[in-house]
Amino acid sequence: MVPVIGSALEKKGWVGETDFLDLFATAQSFPGPLAFTTALIAGRKLCGAKGAAAAGLGVLLPPFGAIVLVGALIGRLGQLAPVQDFLAGAGATVPGLVAAMIWKMARSRKWTALRAVATIAVAVALSLLPGLTIPVFFGAIALLYFAERKWSS
Repeated sequence: MVPVIGSALEKKGWVGETDFLDLFATAQSFPGPLAFTTALIAGRKLCGAKGAAAAGLGVLLPPFGAIVLVGALIGRLGQLAPVQDFLAGAGATVPGLVAAMIWKMARSRKWTALRAVATIAVAVALSLLPGLTIPVFFGAIALLYFAERKWSS
């Protein structure tokens, strides 16, 4: 989404590439979705508070509308066999997409014995303790962060 925002701003001549990269860098320093934050900052720079509001709505409303529309269609047509078959097939692709993303990230990571053991331990803990997903996840991040700092110093 961010490249689309940048290219639209540059194409219309509202912001040059260097200025957009500065806006993007600023957006990265704020919490929240990067596309939304980038749109807010660009809108504010171009048209003040009204521009920020318009840009924010421009990023939020299309996906919101699409979700509402798809939900309404599934609500009306969800009982039809072809729709159920499509949804079952679409649902089956999600694990494959997640696995491909994990594989790509794992290949680019610098693995150490500590990271490999921690990753396997967290995966097992998350599988065995699904009710404690958030504490296990953030606890593992904290433990690994401090362990790597201790071992690297």
